[in-house]
Amino acid sequence: MRYSATSLLSAFMFLAACGGGDNEANVEAGGAPQAGGQPATTIHLVVGGGPHAGTYDVTSADITCSYGFAGPGSWGNQYSVSDKQPNEFSSLQLIVPDTKDAADGTETFSLTAGFGSMLEAGYTEHTINTGATLGGTDPNMERKGSGTITVDDKGQTGKVTFKGTTADNVTLEGTIDCHRLMRGGE
Repeated sequence: MRYSATSLLSAFMFLAACGGGDNEANVEAGGAPQAGGQPATTIHLVVGGGPHAGTYDVTSADITCSYGFAGPGSWGNQYSVSDKQPNEFSSLQLIVPDTKDAADGTETFSLTAGFGSMLEAGYTEHTINTGATLGGTDPNMERKGSGTITVDDKGQTGKVTFKGTTADNVTLEGTIDCHRLMRGGE
């Protein structure tokens, strides 16, 4: 089985940040997080086309949003849960190299939505990457899809709004509400 660099890096970053735990509270739209209180992250994802077409709403009790960890001034999201069936939403990985540039929308980002248990048979993903890498951008990188992303950075909270199309014509649209986030590399 072949895994993308984004998948492997995401798995490493998730395990390092969260100590390998899997205590996210997954709920359907309108539900409440199992961990009590407000979740750290709320994700709304609409997939158009492909085998995973549908709407997905999840929350995480763990912090998944970050500022400055994928490079100076970057915004990221590392949402991953294990023990999911191949048709279940399990991962949303995001790198925005320049948060300030994304305040009014940018076309430079990497976004991957995963389904199933990462690093296991049956895991699949939909990716848009327009040149974003850990640490910045790569103008020579092969582009995978297109889209726009906006980051509303409010210091200790934030909101990401995204809309794009993968190279194989699957649309990804949604929001990441970061009720809490990790900040570094100011």
